[in-house]
Amino acid sequence: MPENISTAEFIRETWDDYNSPPTSTFASRVGHCRSTVGALEEALDYDRSELMKMKKSVKALYSSGNMHVTSETYLAENLEKMGASAMTRENEAEIGAAFLKFAVVTKELSGLMRNMMQNISNILMFPLDSLLKGMKGEMKKPFDKAWKEYETKFTKLEKEKKQIAKDAGMIKTVVTGPEIAEEMEKERRMFQLQMCDYLIKVNEIKTKKGVDLLQHLIEYYHAQTNFFQDGMKTIEHFKCYIEELVSQLGDVKQRQDSERRELLELREAIKSTMTVKEVGPGITVGPGITVGAWWVSRAWCVSSSAGSIYRSIAILAKMRY
Repeated sequence: MPENISTAEFIRETWDDYNSPPTSTFASRVGHCRSTVGALEEALDYDRSELMKMKKSVKALYSSGNMHVTSETYLAENLEKMGASAMTRENEAEIGAAFLKFAVVTKELSGLMRNMMQNISNILMFPLDSLLKGMKGEMKKPFDKAWKEYETKFTKLEKEKKQIAKDAGMIKTVVTGPEIAEEMEKERRMFQLQMCDYLIKVNEIKTKKGVDLLQHLIEYYHAQTNFFQDGMKTIEHFKCYIEELVSQLGDVKQRQDSERRELLELREAIKSTMTVKEVGPGITVGPGITVGAWWVSRAWCVSSSAGSIYRSIAILAKMRY
């Protein structure tokens, strides 16, 4: 398998050939150039695959972040509605104000997340799209064409040189580059040109997927730092209100507990006045309810242990003739 040629070696060999074709050894490095392009293509294919996976991950992050923003916006709207509703009720002004405050904070945090998602789109998604478009598999086609033309011409000249030597009674096993340097100049220059173009493209891709991509990641890091710092500022500002709200909610809870106890006492007092009376053929159940020939027996039972009243209904129908 031919060895590879480094970019520095290619530049040096090509300059030597450009300045002095008869003394150049570039022809012996043509196979190395082709081997190098093949190795670079394999590396580019691997990088392309990994970059596509990275793009997919960033896209998923962007989509989930926007879904979070949408859900958080709906949450803020619901909190606003609950706050507005509570504000219209008696003795619930504190509750309504608290809901509205949470709605404001939720909106602010949602806005920060929205900006963060926009940064992800601009800082990561767009550069990755641009990079992948520049890494399509058509890069080496011009090089392959130039190599094929070079090899075809070289093979033809080699065959002719050997035939000439044979006709002269000599045996020629190898045709060197300098022997056909002048005749191969056009194909050699085209081959060198396409090799240069390919290496330039590879160089640009290396820069974009290396230095440039890392620069974008640095920008993303700064964007994340600002996002979390601004979020903490919002939370810290809200913290003062939270401490005050805890005290307010305690007062509201005490007031509601006192109201509940009074209602329970009133309910028990009302239940204790409820009685059951049964009278011969008819039944009087509570105040004002009497049934004659067709009658329904409704009994109220009092549990002395639990102190609560249970209502059981038994329907008995009887035709009195």
